[in-house]
Amino acid sequence: MGKWLSALKWLVVAVVLAVFIGLLVKWNRKGGISVEAGFDDRIELTSQEIRRIEQIGQWEFLSVQSEVVADTLREGFFTDDRLVAVYTGVPRIGIDMNRVTGEWAQAHGDTVTLRLPAVHLLDKDFIDEARTKVFYESGKWSNDVRRDLYDRAYVKMLRQCLTPSNMRRAEANARNQFTALFRALGFHTVEIYFIR
Repeated sequence: MGKWLSALKWLVVAVVLAVFIGLLVKWNRKGGISVEAGFDDRIELTSQEIRRIEQIGQWEFLSVQSEVVADTLREGFFTDDRLVAVYTGVPRIGIDMNRVTGEWAQAHGDTVTLRLPAVHLLDKDFIDEARTKVFYESGKWSNDVRRDLYDRAYVKMLRQCLTPSNMRRAEANARNQFTALFRALGFHTVEIYFIR
């Protein structure tokens, strides 16, 4: 009989607790009780972290292997002289973190807003002159003519590499890498704007 009374007491306690918990849940749904976890979802972005990112300097997001042919022709009385050269280069597109201005990274809760300079050509000396090959040469050519040939190859390579689609690809890579970096710092949402 004692075991039966003991079991009955525990059953009554369990029923009372279940009813009490059920009432609390129902009351909470109606707005009577509000339970808040003492968690602050704001993430602090320290000036040290900002400086470390700025110290990256030039951040390359796309490099384009390129090869162009440039030639020149000099008409002569009996024969024509011709110079043909193949130029190789790697224009690199990215962001120079030294160009960021003001408060380029601002945190609001779990969101960070970045205002970055537009992607651009990082290094103007992208033609590898050591790899330049003279494909064909007849006659004698001055350094000025060779320099002019180099300049024309330079412009041609720029046109070939700095296309709108390559700039979009570099920008997309920048978005992906900055998003990954700031998510690793704890931000859920990363908003990126490129200042042109």
